[in-house]
Amino acid sequence: MENNPSSTKTSGLAVASLIFGLIGIFPIGLILSIKAIRQINASNGTIGGKGFAIAGLVTSILGVITALILASMLLPALAKMGGMANRVKCFNNLKVVGKVHIRFAMDNDERMPWQLNPAQRLEHFGSAVNRGQNLGDNLGLTDMKNILQTPKFLLSPCDPARSAANEELELNWQSYDTKSGKPLQKNGVSYAFCLGGDVGKPATVLALTRNLSKKRLRGARWLGADRDPDNPNTMEGLDEGEGQVSKADGSASLYRNASLRRFASEHADSKASSTIIR
Repeated sequence: MENNPSSTKTSGLAVASLIFGLIGIFPIGLILSIKAIRQINASNGTIGGKGFAIAGLVTSILGVITALILASMLLPALAKMGGMANRVKCFNNLKVVGKVHIRFAMDNDERMPWQLNPAQRLEHFGSAVNRGQNLGDNLGLTDMKNILQTPKFLLSPCDPARSAANEELELNWQSYDTKSGKPLQKNGVSYAFCLGGDVGKPATVLALTRNLSKKRLRGARWLGADRDPDNPNTMEGLDEGEGQVSKADGSASLYRNASLRRFASEHADSKASSTIIR
């Protein structure tokens, strides 16, 4: 005996699956459409609306596929945006660190820690020996710490591998004192310094991210996590050719290898040392 078409009712699940598929809630639309088709097939013709269910199924599947394609396209772009945001934060930290050194120089006859005369070395380092060529000794100076206030500026967000060591610096911040024989531990520092940095020569490089391939500016390149993952000076958040620099004039910027060669040449023209300490 045939079912009376007038007694057939439309599946609410089928209608709902199409609605959810059309408004973009694809997972729910997919689940409801499958349930609706099973319900309709098992109803012996008493429940209709299979067309709605199939339309909901197709719409939801296409929606899921489209969403996956868009996600595969957008995720790399979002990751790149996040990397750029970290580079900007790193640039800001580096600018602060550079200005701290400039302030120190202004208080010491325009001399950086590595330029101090014997009397000034004795005052700051407790020795006439030139200890200004050591990063930990420089950053552990009482005057330098008083200007910097916190070691957080010494950590780049592009350098997560040094986060734990930087937290250790913060915990022991008050105890570091180069003059008393306890310099700052440099494994919590993301930045390197150029011994040619000189406030009397504004074009000279003062500080930069530590991911430099050499101990000198000339001929160096920026190491990258994509190309040099095993190099101890590689920073996880910087790819090959990416780095940040601050100069003795107080400026700072994001750089790539081409601009690295340019400012290394400008630095050399100032007849300044290109030796890097880190």
